[in-house]
Amino acid sequence: MKSKLAVMVALACASTQVFAVEPQSFQTGSGFDITPLLTTGLKHDDNVASTSANEIDSWILTVQPSLRAVLDDGVSKTELTAAVANGTYFDSSDDNFTDTLLGALFDTQLSEQGKFNAKADLIWSHEDRGTGITEGLSNNQNEPTRYNSQTVSSYYEYGAKAAPARVRVGAKYFNKAYMNQREVTQFRDYDSLLGGVNFYYDTAAGISAVLESSVEDVSYDFVDPTAPRDSKDTNVKAGAEWQITALTSGEAKIGYQKKNFDDNAREDFSGVAWTVNANWSPLSYSVFNVGTGRKAKDPLQGGDYIKETTYVVGWNHNWSETVQTNLSYNRMEEDYVGLVRKDENDSYTASVKYAFRRFVDVSLFTTVTDKTSSVAGIEFDRNITGIIFDISL
Repeated sequence: MKSKLAVMVALACASTQVFAVEPQSFQTGSGFDITPLLTTGLKHDDNVASTSANEIDSWILTVQPSLRAVLDDGVSKTELTAAVANGTYFDSSDDNFTDTLLGALFDTQLSEQGKFNAKADLIWSHEDRGTGITEGLSNNQNEPTRYNSQTVSSYYEYGAKAAPARVRVGAKYFNKAYMNQREVTQFRDYDSLLGGVNFYYDTAAGISAVLESSVEDVSYDFVDPTAPRDSKDTNVKAGAEWQITALTSGEAKIGYQKKNFDDNAREDFSGVAWTVNANWSPLSYSVFNVGTGRKAKDPLQGGDYIKETTYVVGWNHNWSETVQTNLSYNRMEEDYVGLVRKDENDSYTASVKYAFRRFVDVSLFTTVTDKTSSVAGIEFDRNITGIIFDISL
């Protein structure tokens, strides 16, 4: 799972949005284009620790400076990213945090047929009290749960641009280690190694047939007292990706997932998995998107695994050259296996962005979250409202 900081940096650095700050870069003597960006905001959270009772509310000041350096000669591209996110809680200083992200990417066209890509991220981040591994336990915690993670991935893609068929072979290593709350977190430090092969066949209609396959080995650093959690996860999906004019784009893939645990005490999973995301733009300034997914994943708390189903609906509309609105709804259903527990999480977000100047965007937003669970103490309601400033040179 991506950290919140990584997601925020990806959004801040995106340059394909119609509405966004247009950051100005400056070039070094070595040819790197350096782009600084500052995102800061003030928000009110009426349930900081995601509790079902005795809620804590607070105003929060967030400050996130980031720096991106890009060297691109048309054949090879090198990109370096650094970002820090700091949160200061006015009425709950125990929840203050500072997260850090360091990233590097290298992409090159080795030949007319061959392309190579490598990426690495180092993240020092946190989980808010009452979320992630401390869900339902925030009354016993006096600080956020901190962790660090490292991700290294690469792929080689073979196939000429003019040819319809392509094949991509890739690998990814991931490591996550918690840094505090060790009485709760010590059995969730883990490493994973994934290898995969994807096949693509492009058609003249803007549709690519896709076949994906991957195998992931997951190894935990310490043996869980209930039973070891080490496992092998195999995924095979087939479907399509499309970009049909400017009206519609997306992907639809369905297949089979099998999760085998090394220890027979845990129940294995085998079943259908899918990923669907579709965008429809009836007008050049308005985009609707829908999505759904299904997979089995490791739990942060008890149980053998979670059968997760997600749904998303969104609408993004540019009312003028300076005003943009966004509405979205997200739903997550989690069915625990090896534990009697079912969760449902509904989240609604509305935002309006105003391009105040070329170098300043101002956004107002509100997010409403409603979580229910068959286990007492997990359910909560949470409302966050705030203002965000994106500032560039």
